[in-house]
Amino acid sequence: MYLIIMIILPLIGSLVGYIVGRKNERLRNLVIYIITGMELLLVIMMYPIVSKQPIEIFIPDIMGIGLYLKMDIMRYVFVFLTCFLWFLTTIYSTQYLIKHNHRNRYYAFFMLTLSSTIGIFISENILNLFTFFEMMAFTSYMLVIHDDDVYSHEAGRIYLGMSIASGMITLMGILLLFDYTNTLNISEISSVIDSIGSMKYTIGFSLMIGFAVKACMFPLHVWLPKVYPASPTPATAVLSGILSKAGVYGIMIVSICIMKNDKLFCEVLLILSFMSMFVGGFLAIFQRNIKRILAYSSMSQIGYILMGVALIGLLGEHNEMAIYGSMYHIVNHGLFKVLLFMVAGIIYMILGELSINKIKGFGKHKNLLKGLFLIGMLGVIGMPGFNGFISKTMLHHALSESFHGNKAILLEILFTICSSFTVAYLLKIFVAIFVEQNDEFKGQYKTKIKKRALIPMIILSISIIYVAINPSFLINIMNKDNLFFDIHLSGDFDMKFYSIDNIKSSIITILLGAGIFMLFIRKYLLVEECGSRAYKNPSLNWVNIENDFYRPVCKLVYNILCIAFSAVDTFVVKIVKNTDRKIKKFANIEMSNIKYTDNGSYKVSDIPKKIGTHLNSITYSVFIIGFVLVIITIILIVI
Repeated sequence: MYLIIMIILPLIGSLVGYIVGRKNERLRNLVIYIITGMELLLVIMMYPIVSKQPIEIFIPDIMGIGLYLKMDIMRYVFVFLTCFLWFLTTIYSTQYLIKHNHRNRYYAFFMLTLSSTIGIFISENILNLFTFFEMMAFTSYMLVIHDDDVYSHEAGRIYLGMSIASGMITLMGILLLFDYTNTLNISEISSVIDSIGSMKYTIGFSLMIGFAVKACMFPLHVWLPKVYPASPTPATAVLSGILSKAGVYGIMIVSICIMKNDKLFCEVLLILSFMSMFVGGFLAIFQRNIKRILAYSSMSQIGYILMGVALIGLLGEHNEMAIYGSMYHIVNHGLFKVLLFMVAGIIYMILGELSINKIKGFGKHKNLLKGLFLIGMLGVIGMPGFNGFISKTMLHHALSESFHGNKAILLEILFTICSSFTVAYLLKIFVAIFVEQNDEFKGQYKTKIKKRALIPMIILSISIIYVAINPSFLINIMNKDNLFFDIHLSGDFDMKFYSIDNIKSSIITILLGAGIFMLFIRKYLLVEECGSRAYKNPSLNWVNIENDFYRPVCKLVYNILCIAFSAVDTFVVKIVKNTDRKIKKFANIEMSNIKYTDNGSYKVSDIPKKIGTHLNSITYSVFIIGFVLVIITIILIVI
């Protein structure tokens, strides 16, 4: 019953909170606190049980094939991270949204999104997972458009449009999967997938597309730079820290369970992950809005996770380093990225602005805010002593073990360049806001920020440091269960994280990133503008994947289909007209309407000559399609 309660509890919180919130917002906030706190407490209470054996429950006659839920150690990590970050974000939200409209609506959909997200992580049936995934897309859409302005609705359209389109492709993959394997249970698919031959690639890549959109994977990331800045900061925090992990989780299931770590699939995933790392980091360097910089940063950092997922398959039996590295970076990214977005939200609450050109120097004397941002930043760049160093070190080692020769050298260079980009764009934010002097922003603004906004950030900062000083904590958790996505872990994994070589590698990357910041960002992007120095963004004039590729291609396909269907439509109408003429000629009669008079007699009136114009041509199309289907069915029966 634990698993059912975890899904139902936020649904109840959404309904009760909405009803209560119409009369008393403080009571509504208390309800939301209690519900998210109970979710977190429930997950903590489940650990002693899950650490010994998985929890499973099956309820028939739901979603057609039943509701099959499962909680094992791998899923537990995802669910705990979700509930932990959601609880902290809930506390933060009550401060951030205090001056916003539609707060009641926001919290209702905030809780619905929590329910669907947990449903994704504990679904053992891929159709159940897909259903919760689509629910999450619709409920989170309401968070994206919360501000109800033109920009947020434009962002919402592309977010929802890409979610629906990719979801339909994923659904096609699910239907093919069931047709060829006769099962949708995640633990059973791997045992039969090899028997379907090359069709597994069509299924695998179809399934991956829907999850790749949510994971911001290149080239399906185009919604990202619009949605993250448009959303309220608490929504952006869960989008980046949690909902993107739902996409990663789906890709992990496809790669490891469904495709059984197929080499070709993993190589394609590795290429796309490096492109996400590079493109996300490179474009982040040019941005001027903090949330847009962090949005591209999320794309880049999730690329690291997807790289680890690809390496799990490419390393074969020796993939423990890739497994632990991927899971660690999933946790670490959630911690430091939510923290950084919360800091950005604090700045926006005070100034109503996030352009570094307009708020430069704001945080120079805000020591607590500066310290919190610095901890998050050092975590992201992988500074020794902070959580990102642990996960990036393991991913780096896994990459080194996977390849040799020229290919290894190339990937090593790409990995280092992507990591140095991270240092450069975060230095750009830190120096502009917390180092530069600006007398306009003197003062601490303490009256505008309540403790309930600072406490979640302090907890996240402590968590970041805890992971760094106790790097084996997640390894110990996962070793409680020897079965991890059908991969056996030895349980004796041991690594010296703070070795001289690991520290030296990290420091070299950080110095290289600092060099990019000083020699490129400060020299080339920082220019004189209206008597003061400001950052420019030349990437605004570059090729845009959405405007220069996706939109023209979609319009072209739409026009081609319109022409094709118009031709078919015209052809069908002509067939009907010709059939009409032939029938009249063959029978030597005129098709007519018979109208009866009051005295019982009748008279015949001719049908208008243009019979085809009085019926919708779609009717003809449906009729002809049905006719063709009947003929095909008869032929198949006869054969």
